[in-house]
Amino acid sequence: MSRKSSSQLMIRVVLFLLLTLIIAPIIYAVLASFKTNMEIFSSPFSLPSSWNFENIVNAWQVGNFQQYIINSAIVTVGGMFVVALVASPAGYAFSQLTFKGNNLIFYIVLLGMALPVQAIIIPIFFHLRSMGLVNTLTGLTLVSAALALPFSIFLMRNTFRDVPKALRESAMIDGAGEWRIFWTVMLPLAKPGLVALLIFTFMNIWNDFLLPLVLLMSQSKYTISLGLYSFQGEMATNYSLIFGGTVISMIPSIIVYLIFQRSFIEGMSSGSNK
Repeated sequence: MSRKSSSQLMIRVVLFLLLTLIIAPIIYAVLASFKTNMEIFSSPFSLPSSWNFENIVNAWQVGNFQQYIINSAIVTVGGMFVVALVASPAGYAFSQLTFKGNNLIFYIVLLGMALPVQAIIIPIFFHLRSMGLVNTLTGLTLVSAALALPFSIFLMRNTFRDVPKALRESAMIDGAGEWRIFWTVMLPLAKPGLVALLIFTFMNIWNDFLLPLVLLMSQSKYTISLGLYSFQGEMATNYSLIFGGTVISMIPSIIVYLIFQRSFIEGMSSGSNK
């Protein structure tokens, strides 16, 4: 076997192991959602004895997952809207416009990516409380969007950098203003990056656990991740229902990714051809 073939075989083995590590927990959770408690403990890696949706249905009815999904949808869609509204023009400005302090301001924004949320969660809580936004979906939405902005601006800056500046200059010669250039010329060309950004934001906010845990107190305001946690506490011995709820929480993320996967990959690979 040649050195090139050995290298390719090694890469495939590594990729297969990585794929196994990623997909194994998902398969295990799905299979466990069809099992009884006894089956989960007696034969955790076998197929279920019967394929019925009783655990998922019970998790939906007993765990109040309908309300949790509505709350998660409100927070996630609101956060995506705020992120897109702020990160898109900011990324355009940092990549296409020339103004004093451009790089300095951009690097200060990037510092937010190095700031762990655990380090600032207490100040955030007291700040929100002073504004009366603790235990509200509005407060959770704003905080989630704000924490997502540094990476979002970084991603949109890279996306807009792929758009030739000559297009902007041509539009200016034709008499278009800066906002018209942004909305009608640049933003449509940056669509793959914007879609990737929205999917990233969806995944992060939808699956977030720490912020809802700290900022929400009323069970009626719980998001799906926090609802799953409280459901686990109430049904500590009924793991079949817990896995049923886990499957429910995964479905929206999988659907969103399957619908927009092509745009997501295009957006994430933007700039790699430079």
